[in-house]
Amino acid sequence: MRGFFYFVFKPFCCNDHLTSKQHAESLLSAIEVTTIEPDNILGLVKKAQEGSVSAFELLYRHHSNQIFLLCLRMCGCRSRAEDFMQESFIKAWQALASFKMDSQFATWIHRIAVNTVLADKRKNSLDLVYDHDWEREFEQSLSASHNSMQIDLEKTIAQLPAQARYVLVLHDLVGMTHQEIGEQLDIAAGTSKAHLNRARSMMKAMLDPASEN
Repeated sequence: MRGFFYFVFKPFCCNDHLTSKQHAESLLSAIEVTTIEPDNILGLVKKAQEGSVSAFELLYRHHSNQIFLLCLRMCGCRSRAEDFMQESFIKAWQALASFKMDSQFATWIHRIAVNTVLADKRKNSLDLVYDHDWEREFEQSLSASHNSMQIDLEKTIAQLPAQARYVLVLHDLVGMTHQEIGEQLDIAAGTSKAHLNRARSMMKAMLDPASEN
């Protein structure tokens, strides 16, 4: 996975493309997931707003797995999810000055990721890539953070029709209201509610076929 810092540091590396890429990827190799106490998040955001790349690196470490998972749930393809995650953090870095300190950084970066995926959907009619490896991709992507039951749940979400999947993720996992979802997806709030009910019914049927008998 190519990291955020490839894009941050690339302009400051030497002009040789291969050398600069290798340098940036060596920086990424040291980046691991970091758990940060909630009280420390806004302090890091403030430092990042003042120009501290190291503070933003910690925010990236803390949130990157969740943002990757959000993008994977929405697009269903690991390589695209990785690209969307990186693009989301680049946008967050560029727009950091606009972040209001009275809100949650996690909510803000999640919204950026959602907008990033949906913008691509509108442009490219994005939907789940159903190739023979997609289930294996999910298992490989989630094996370090999910048990087998959780992976089955994620694969079930991935098999929902696109619109129902988007609504389920945005409502149940991101916490958007139906009005907000309607504005994001260009549908009525009532339509969003219908998609959510459909998604929940389909998931129940897929996870527990006996309940339909």
